[in-house]
Amino acid sequence: MNLSHLNIGILHSLIGKNDGVSIVIDQTVHAMVHHMNIPLGNIFFLAAHISPRFNSETDEVFWHKNELHRKIISSFSGKAPDKLEEEIDRHANYAKKVIADFVERHDIDLLIAHNVSHPYNFITAVGIGLFIEERRRKGLIWPKILVWWHDSYFERESFRKPNPVIAKFMKYLPPVEADGIAFINNEQRRFARKHFRNYAPRGYSTLFTSRSAVIPNTCEIPWDWKELDWTAGELMCPRQDNYNKSFFSDIGLTRKIEMCGHSLENTVILLQHTRVVPRKRIDVAIDFAYALAKKFRQKQEPRCVALIVSGPSGDEQEPHKQWLKDYARKRQKENPGIDVVIVFGEKFILSHRDIIVDHKYYRFREIPSIIAAAGGLGTYFSELEGFGNNLLEMISFGLPAVINRYNVYKNEIQPYGFELPSVDNCRLSSRLVQQAYELLTDMRLRNKTILNNLQVLDRRLGHQLIARKMLPLIQNILFRA
Repeated sequence: MNLSHLNIGILHSLIGKNDGVSIVIDQTVHAMVHHMNIPLGNIFFLAAHISPRFNSETDEVFWHKNELHRKIISSFSGKAPDKLEEEIDRHANYAKKVIADFVERHDIDLLIAHNVSHPYNFITAVGIGLFIEERRRKGLIWPKILVWWHDSYFERESFRKPNPVIAKFMKYLPPVEADGIAFINNEQRRFARKHFRNYAPRGYSTLFTSRSAVIPNTCEIPWDWKELDWTAGELMCPRQDNYNKSFFSDIGLTRKIEMCGHSLENTVILLQHTRVVPRKRIDVAIDFAYALAKKFRQKQEPRCVALIVSGPSGDEQEPHKQWLKDYARKRQKENPGIDVVIVFGEKFILSHRDIIVDHKYYRFREIPSIIAAAGGLGTYFSELEGFGNNLLEMISFGLPAVINRYNVYKNEIQPYGFELPSVDNCRLSSRLVQQAYELLTDMRLRNKTILNNLQVLDRRLGHQLIARKMLPLIQNILFRA
């Protein structure tokens, strides 16, 4: 079916940034343009903050860290502040008007609302729910609304018992009158069925039989990996350009290493390619860095081990970065003579390259490539993930990674056949450390592992998968009652 005439609207708090939802949005846009014949000019974006792109509009009401959202999250399961309901009503109705104006001006046929199942996007979710209700009361069945389920209140203990004010709006997380749902893993279907049983006990059966789909995160491989000799005993990695050559110096890593009496050449570099939030378990990555440094010392090959954290902090309204710094200092005191350094790179990393005055910024997505070229290793000890965007990014740039086998990984990613040394329940093991040591020192083993992972990613999780899943879903949303 030809969808080239459709106007698509995309709604979220952030678009074109470094967060997982932004990455999925860009993945879907790529799939629609390159594999579904939808012109880029037919896609319109609405968010609180958007990186520079055509057809984009912003409004602060969608910002997930504004004052009202902070109040909603902090009191979600506790006593509601005075006039909270009135504030939610006022802001959500304003959001509804912004959405309605956006839809009318651009003649939107399909509005894709991302992560409106998550309380962090509370006002956006209620606003779009009110918008749908108003349209349906008027007998208007257009535009169709597709909600993209990334996270939800079911997956966080702190959101299990909403207070009476919050409970009045829970039917909008996500809106039960949505026309379709895209999930990023199979477990979310169970959460969604529970949500719709609670808030829309009748008439939702076709939503799950024909108007929903599981569309996993995907990733393209942006370098000429197929042209390399993978049997060679030398490091295989993406070619680096001049721009990224100053990365280690700019983020302060070179100076920290030299203060420990080491050089980059005898430093093992680890990459924590995630945001700084508790569920990413960066504390386990710190422990792993010390265990790895001890392993090299046991082998009579003393090395400095550097852990680079590439993502931003503060996204989930917790002062976790300071806690990690304190934890790292504690581990340093417990391990005298073991050289481990930690660098938070967020002040030098954006969603795009840029130079402002004399401050150079590096592209978030390219950081795994830099670490791969340095012969490093990724760490991914997350306890909870919707799928694993940042893990796929590391794989796509030829960076081996050690991981914690979170539920979605065990059930939906591992069966694809990736080779990733792993632990369960974030419990580090001597076997994991030995496997990591081998990936860092045995280039033939490293190249064999990287090649396997690239082949699996290319074959099973390329962006064409999104198109194959989205096309019938959109057709059913638009043309099936």
